[in-house]
Amino acid sequence: MKNILVPFLLSISFLPIASQATSYDEVHSVPLREIIPSNPLVISAGQVEEILRLTGLQMEELLVELLPIAKGFFFFFISGYQVGVSALGKSGNIYLGVNLEFPGLPLHETVHGEQFLVANARHHGETGILAIAVSAAPCGHCRQFLHEIDEEGKMQIIIPNALPRPLSHFLPEAFGPKDLGLEGNLLSGPHVASFLNQEDPLVMHAQRAANASYSPYTNSKSGVAVQMKDGKIFTGSYMENAAFNPSLSPLQSALVVLVSNLRRYEDITKVILVELRDVKSSQEAQTRALLKQIAPGAKFEVENALN
Repeated sequence: MKNILVPFLLSISFLPIASQATSYDEVHSVPLREIIPSNPLVISAGQVEEILRLTGLQMEELLVELLPIAKGFFFFFISGYQVGVSALGKSGNIYLGVNLEFPGLPLHETVHGEQFLVANARHHGETGILAIAVSAAPCGHCRQFLHEIDEEGKMQIIIPNALPRPLSHFLPEAFGPKDLGLEGNLLSGPHVASFLNQEDPLVMHAQRAANASYSPYTNSKSGVAVQMKDGKIFTGSYMENAAFNPSLSPLQSALVVLVSNLRRYEDITKVILVELRDVKSSQEAQTRALLKQIAPGAKFEVENALN
């Protein structure tokens, strides 16, 4: 993917990105939506290369053009404010993100667009984010969440009609994993835990998600498995943050995966939460409350594993 990444990194400091008033679709006969995959929330490196070839866009231009497409996946309004996010991973893949809001629940249950994107990228095995385009400057909550994967602050933040700037510009004198003695980060850190084996496939999926969780601050490994009406299973892992509050619960992470696969909350039939016994931070109450709101008919079970 050198032919994609090198030109992108060389051009990132050029002029501000044009506004959507002169978008790709307005000056080309073939809309971008007809070129990108039918589900664009993850665009593989090979597909990215082909899109750039067909459109003649630069990488940063493509990331900006994908923002309104990302916004189209927004649903369940509270704020009515749509956030679109796109990012280039070290793999060459592009990931999209959107805010998830849950009417009837506290606002802290909201999954911000940048959080969605990071969870989406992590689920697909991404190890780093080179640049992220956002429809508006990231809020403080998201700047802190992004810092968990980029303590050096080199990630480029692209905002329409503005020069790309590094994350360190938006979050100076940041507090992060190294301040708590942690090696690694949310995308590259160790994911190790030991759980009891189970014969139930749903429990086994939840155990794998718990094993993959990122909980270096409280050691409260946890994961969920979400079963749909058609038997399909989606999983989500707990993701902690050095500042604690931007952390994502395992069910929130699973909903990112579910939405990324264009599935509906109401089709959830059962959720299994696996977490260690006597943890400093249990996910049971939050998982139960969120599930009751989005899929009140779904069954919920908790399996406690030995430390």
